[in-house]
Amino acid sequence: MKAGLKFLVLAIGLCGLPQPSSASAMPGDSALAGTLAKGVRTPLSLGGVSLARYQPWQPAASYRIGTVSTAYGYVEVERAEASSAAQAGAGIDPIQTAAIIPGVFGSVALSMRNFPVAARWAPVYRAIVDCSAGSTCERKNAAFVAIVDAAKGKGFSDRLAFVNTSINRLIAYRKDSAVYGKLDYWAKPSEILDRRAGDCEDFAILKMTALLDAGIPAQSMSLVVLQDRKRKFFHAVLSVSTASGAFILDSLGNVVRRDSDLPDYVPLYSFSMDRAWIHGSKTGGAEMADIKGGVATIAPGEGLEPDMVSAIVAPTRMGPR
Repeated sequence: MKAGLKFLVLAIGLCGLPQPSSASAMPGDSALAGTLAKGVRTPLSLGGVSLARYQPWQPAASYRIGTVSTAYGYVEVERAEASSAAQAGAGIDPIQTAAIIPGVFGSVALSMRNFPVAARWAPVYRAIVDCSAGSTCERKNAAFVAIVDAAKGKGFSDRLAFVNTSINRLIAYRKDSAVYGKLDYWAKPSEILDRRAGDCEDFAILKMTALLDAGIPAQSMSLVVLQDRKRKFFHAVLSVSTASGAFILDSLGNVVRRDSDLPDYVPLYSFSMDRAWIHGSKTGGAEMADIKGGVATIAPGEGLEPDMVSAIVAPTRMGPR
């Protein structure tokens, strides 16, 4: 019987990091990148898991949105550079900055190394990159092709909203145990399109695939595995980083919302491009989940099993919220 792994969700105290805007509107035409604190060093271990070697905290690769009616120039330049590098480097975008905005769901993200569940993500991300315009993957489903083509002609806000709603309607929600006969299975885009069904991370994977093909850079998107404290289950969403904060595409609703509008979502870990991240708190408060068997037992979309999480301790907040 494996000993329970104390998984630290919110335990890193930071002062001076700017808080994301609490407004619920999508970013304007000329949102500017916020100034982020640097110099935070990664601890040697967190939750019993070895972390990456010491390195300064990096700013997010967030958008600089141009006019709403046209593609934002900064994004297109990033995408062109990534495309060129991808051809020379096995289809994986280069890592130049941190891929996820510090502060998603009020947390700080720490780069991980040898993360237990990273092996699930690596082949999925490669498949996302490969599932581009004209590929065999994309041709598997005419409806998916139509979604991507329509999204390309929309402004940033409408693009996110359209893809979120369209993918929510394109595939049916079914647990991995019903579709693949496994408690947790991370499907590739082609597998999801073949079956027209999947659980929460499958929705997020397909949305990332569609948005990447529609011009959103990979380094600004992340798949976030989280705890929904209100509904009491594990969940997964797609986060899109911008200078105005992170925007969440969720299989549970068609409205794209700011991360700051979802206080019941507690991020556990996330994947962006070919990196994994674990999340901690800015506030100095602590929140721990006693996860029996470790993080590998987390199965987003399968519900919160009693033997998976035995205790959730509310964080202690310091100062005004």
